Amino acid sequence: MKRGILIALAVVLFGVGPLLAQSSAASESHNEPLAAGSGTGAATLAPLPNATEQQMVEENVKDIHFDFDRSDLRPEDRSILESDAKWLKDHPAVIVTIEGDADDRGDIVYNLSLSEQRATIAENTLVGFGVPASQIEHAVGWGKLYPICMQADEGCWEQNRRAHFEAW
Repeated sequence: MKRGILIALAVVLFGVGPLLAQSSAASESHNEPLAAGSGTGAATLAPLPNATEQQMVEENVKDIHFDFDRSDLRPEDRSILESDAKWLKDHPAVIVTIEGDADDRGDIVYNLSLSEQRATIAENTLVGFGVPASQIEHAVGWGKLYPICMQADEGCWEQNRRAHFEAW
């Protein structure tokens, strides 16, 4: 779903309307860049990760979590990022995205800003640990748009305050 939003955003921002006509099922079955538009100046989107690559990222690049109303790293999350960085450096062909998330307390604008800070701190820390910046496609804050837990309690909110990694 997030990938669909990113593609729709690219369509709006870059005027690649013909991309909408392509079947998403067809594009997911190929691990090749999609050429959007036609003629000179056509945009090229990155390939979708294959299932094996996505599974490898899910198994080896762990999410980090944040305290309420904070974007600074806890020592245990710094250790997780250090391990993530080692794995990413050992797999230089793997490109990831970082998605910052927040729990559902607070207003939309505040949570978008906070989640952006969380994604950025994760990205900067990985780069500080030696991961090439080119291996991180983007870091974006989604605020409270994509919770992984829907209950209104601290245990659930804690799960949603995170920086999440996906294969690009």
